[in-house]
Parts: sequence; C-alpha cells; structure tokens
Amino acid sequence: MRALKDSDPPRVANECRDISKQKQSEYMLESYSNMAEKNARDLQKEKDWVEKLLLNIMPKSVYEEMKEFGSTTPQRFDSASVMMLDFVDFTEIAVARDPTALVAELNDIFSAFDRIVELFGCECIKTIGDAYMAVSGLPETTEDHAQNIAKVALRVRRYLEKRNAANPQNWQCRIGINTGPIIGSIVGVQKYVYDIFGPGVNLAARMEQMAEPMQIMLCESTYRLLKNDFLLSYCGEVDIKGFNTQTIYSLDGELHGRR
Repeated sequence: MRALKDSDPPRVANECRDISKQKQSEYMLESYSNMAEKNARDLQKEKDWVEKLLLNIMPKSVYEEMKEFGSTTPQRFDSASVMMLDFVDFTEIAVARDPTALVAELNDIFSAFDRIVELFGCECIKTIGDAYMAVSGLPETTEDHAQNIAKVALRVRRYLEKRNAANPQNWQCRIGINTGPIIGSIVGVQKYVYDIFGPGVNLAARMEQMAEPMQIMLCESTYRLLKNDFLLSYCGEVDIKGFNTQTIYSLDGELHGRR
C-alpha cells in the first residue's frame, strides 16, 4: 500500500504535464485557426478592393473576361454613341481656386455625372482633368444607345444649371455627341485602362469643341436616331477636317418629357 502511495505523486505530475501539453496544443491550434481565418478575411478584403478598383476603370463584362482568361479581346462596335464634355474656362477657374477645394468640387460633380450615366445604362469611360467621356452601346450593345446618351447629356446639363443656381461657383460646360463605329479595348501593360477609339470618338470631340457654353452639339448620324423623340435645332453645315462637310444640330430637350 505504501509503495503505491509513493508512486502516486510522479503519476499525478505526469498527468498534469500531459494535460498542460494538451491545453497548450489546443491553444496553439486555436491560435493558428484564428490566424488563418484572419488572413483569409484580409485576403478577401484585398481581393474585393482590387475588384472594386478594376470595376471603376473598366466595364463589368470586360472585367469578367479578364478575370477568366487573363486578357481581353479588342472589340469593334459598328454603332455606339459617345458623349464628350469639357468645362468652359477651366484653366482660369483652376488658377483662381484653392487646389484642395477645386478637386473636391470636381469630384462631387463627376460623382453626380457617374450616377446619371449609370441611371441610363451607359458607361463612364474616363475623366481627364476637367474632361468627361461616356458611351452607350458598348460593351453591351443596345438599340437605343443614342437616346440613352442624349438623356444623359440633358440630365447633366440640368444638374449643372441647378448647381449653379445654388452655389457661387458657376460651372459652364460644352457637350458633344456622336454616333458611329467604335473600338473598345483594355490598353496598357503595367497600368490597365479601358478606352475607346475610332471616328465615332473623334467626331464627338469635334462636336464638343464647336458647342457654345451649356450647348449640346451633335451631327447627322445621331440626329437621325433622335429626331422623333427629342427637340433638335438645325445649326448649319460645317467643314470638319477628316470628316468633310457635316450637318450639325443642337439638342434642346425631349419631345415628351422633362428637359
């Protein structure tokens, strides 16, 4: 009986050590599990952030193609409508304004433009300084691309009119619209950007340059698609380098809707 009692303390000590090791192993396992879960959450957050960033610079369908295949194929669209917008006297405004306040106001304006573009199912392609480009009819084709981009242009102008009435800084813009063949593609190797090219884009830029402040200018190809639904004014014939003589019109409003 005494021999048995003498052996009890070592056995108890061993059992305690075993229990301690087991607890330590369980604690380490739980710690590793928590760390793995945290790493997985952090990785998912980073993945979501990258996806959100890419979706800001390219259409969703283009992003999905790039995610699946690692690259995208340039596409030609036989008919899409482009809107080009530029602010009047922006250089003078930029010189006179505090840079931080100017950028904050531009961000606010362009964010409003983005919401309008999205509302009518169009795509913002890019902003360059004070210039803004949007398109309808690509990468998802639609028959009413000219109507959609016209509604965007009218709503953008109305937004600026309301903003100017409520704020000391007056923002005047020129808007040009054109319908024609366009190529859409990812460009760049280190820095990706989705861009559009072609005569349809170039002529939209010429229309914007010819517009008066707060005027929306377009040419014959777009006019033919809008004439039954929108208020349009004939503005004459002009010779445009690379495009010969063009008949141009101003977009004044919708026939059956709000201006």
